Amino acid sequence: MIQRIAQPATWPILFTLLVYVVLIWLQGFSQALAQILAEFEIALTMALGSFVAGGTALGGGAVAFPVMTKMLAIEPATAKVFSLAIQSFGMSAATITIFCRQIPVYRNVIMMALPMAALGVVISLQFIAPYAPRLLVKSIFSLLLLCFAVTLVLRWWRKAHHQPSSEFIRPKLLRFMLVAFIGGIASGLVGSGADIALFALLVVAYNADVKKATATSVVVMAFTSLVGSGVNAWHLGAVTPEINSYLLAAIPIVVVGAPLGAYVCSKVKVGHLVSFLLLLISLEVTFTGYELYLQI
Repeated sequence: MIQRIAQPATWPILFTLLVYVVLIWLQGFSQALAQILAEFEIALTMALGSFVAGGTALGGGAVAFPVMTKMLAIEPATAKVFSLAIQSFGMSAATITIFCRQIPVYRNVIMMALPMAALGVVISLQFIAPYAPRLLVKSIFSLLLLCFAVTLVLRWWRKAHHQPSSEFIRPKLLRFMLVAFIGGIASGLVGSGADIALFALLVVAYNADVKKATATSVVVMAFTSLVGSGVNAWHLGAVTPEINSYLLAAIPIVVVGAPLGAYVCSKVKVGHLVSFLLLLISLEVTFTGYELYLQI
């Protein structure tokens, strides 16, 4: 029994079980179930969001933020804090799965990106996000996704195949630090961004393997979310009772959905993964465009 527990392959399951035990211990089984039912819309949103967070370069915030702000009429500031907090659980679970199942990543890129993404999200949360207009924030996020989608489509149209890369690529340090920093700032504004920016740079500028780039971006966004959530919780006091209620409903969902997404991503064809990304981006940009149209 002890030998099985010591095997890395079992750690994602143990992490999920630990989260469930803690939640039940804090609330009781009936109250934990009632919490999920009370916030059913949030739980359902994160069922898809966690799968996306673990299996694609779009973090769970890329689903949670637009759904919460556009469909559930929740304030962007609340959606951003929730997105970072829930990704701290879901994408951390996905990261454990990635390393324990030895899913390939670009380790040198991760080491370069982590400190700058963390610095970016801290600066954004403290000095930029409090003054950013609501609609401007959502528009910038949609524009970021749109530019990424257009670039991906152009490469596909030109039949620029993603050639397999070695475990370590030779990136330019300053370029990766700058992109990671900008991605961290975006994460502080909308709850996601470091993963998208890093993935785009890897695929577009370095012709990196899509699956490796995806796993790499998940690891970076997990760390960025942990740092951002720590700032929100202990420095800014931004985790309100409303957000706490959302988290209690969503955490049991994401610690299963994110590792599942990471595992599925490692098995599916690249074309299917790209198509799924483009579909999600199209929906998000369409919603934002419609909201801008209503404001005109």
